[in-house]
Amino acid sequence: MKARMPLSILVVLIAGCATHYSRGTHAYDDGVYSEAVDELTAAESDVPGMSQEDRTRYALYRGLAHLALGDLEQAERWLAESKALWDSDRHLLDDDDRGKLLSAWQAIGHAPGAWGADVLRRRGM
Repeated sequence: MKARMPLSILVVLIAGCATHYSRGTHAYDDGVYSEAVDELTAAESDVPGMSQEDRTRYALYRGLAHLALGDLEQAERWLAESKALWDSDRHLLDDDDRGKLLSAWQAIGHAPGAWGADVLRRRGM
């Protein structure tokens, strides 16, 4: 006979899996940009263990949140990282996120065809 986990315990376990990264992207989507930056900054130590897709999205949303707050230096740093990853594999972002990346990339003064890796190199990263 299989043991069944009570639904209440399952809900708590699933809720506990929410990461700073996912809370940060949700805060950005909700328009709470300072909270998004805080949550995404708290998730930075998780970045090395993330999949390429998650790293690309993490950098995108971190850049978008900084851009929304007017921090162009940090916005460019993170958007350039997202763009560099996406430039190497165009399947890393879905259509919606790709549109956000390219719009933000242009908003900070780069042509859509400018390589993110070039910007990172110029910044010494």
